[in-house]
Amino acid sequence: MMGKKETKTFADLIDEVHACTCCERMSESARVLSFAAGNLRAKIMFIGEAPGRLGADLTEIPFHGDAAGHNFEDLLAFAGIRREEIFITNAVLCNPKNTQGNNGTPNLKEITNCSGFLRRQIELIAPAIVVSLGSVALQSTTLIEKHSLTLREHVRTAHPWFERMLIPLYHPGQRAMVHRSLANQRSDYQFVGEHLRRLNRPQKSGGGTLKEDILAACHYLLARKGELSYFELHKLVYLAEYLHVRSTGRRLTNAFFIRQKEGPYCTDLHIARLKRADPQIKLVTKNRKLYMRLGPTGSLSIMPEEVQLQEGFRKTLDEVIERYTYENDSDLKKAVYLTAPMRLILRREKYEKINLYNTPIDFLTANSA
Repeated sequence: MMGKKETKTFADLIDEVHACTCCERMSESARVLSFAAGNLRAKIMFIGEAPGRLGADLTEIPFHGDAAGHNFEDLLAFAGIRREEIFITNAVLCNPKNTQGNNGTPNLKEITNCSGFLRRQIELIAPAIVVSLGSVALQSTTLIEKHSLTLREHVRTAHPWFERMLIPLYHPGQRAMVHRSLANQRSDYQFVGEHLRRLNRPQKSGGGTLKEDILAACHYLLARKGELSYFELHKLVYLAEYLHVRSTGRRLTNAFFIRQKEGPYCTDLHIARLKRADPQIKLVTKNRKLYMRLGPTGSLSIMPEEVQLQEGFRKTLDEVIERYTYENDSDLKKAVYLTAPMRLILRREKYEKINLYNTPIDFLTANSA
């Protein structure tokens, strides 16, 4: 719980907001700041544009009661973020009605008038993460500490800002869905949820011993292909597991795979583990993508004898290279999502309306179904 002094400070801020008369066209609108905004000890703060005419302007609860509020609450639930653990505010704390009495867009003067209130909320709540919802909210953050982020270029990315982390997202209103699909917005909120959960658990080094069989598969693919993106590597080892189970009924490796936003992810191929397990694997960044290749002395000699002799090991990896060499990531991602284990997960998400991100992938059960 926040102490009595901090609670009194927030109550005084509420009184100041309710007494504000800076913006003439908002004189008849509610001043939407109260203890209904959320947890005063929240580790994450969401900043919207302004209270909606049919939502917070009536309920005085941010993002509640209108379509944007319903979408926002659904997206939070999908990402496993509880409303009681967050704080929600807006760049402008009153509804800027247009001449027809409908929702209007705040102008720069109105955003500037409210920026002092926004700064004080951030300093009082002291969240580790700030999420801006829409271009107006992102613009409001530049008045507190300048940055060059844009919504289109930096959506779903995390950036140091004002001694914390800033994540730009699209607004959850219906109009924004035209520019940012529901599927993408779900992934956006999952990204935020992952960062929030990372705050709540001890930091790990990504250590541990890399299993010899998955390292051998990684090494073989790199030796055959010369270079692979980190994205391609995870998808190809997944497809190798899938093909091997289909043809032999057995797993190719003992690696652990989970479902993430971009498809299957092999936890054993964490970058830190790879670098520790084999210094000959070199990492290169090109066009903001991470690529991997073997160093000049790298060879297949690293493959343990028992792995080399395993029935079908090289054959399966050769088949993957022949079948799944595509010119772009989207085709490879499509091939992955057409496999039985991924189709099973997607069906469950659709019909059971549950979030299965980070769920373990069961190759044996899915391929026997």
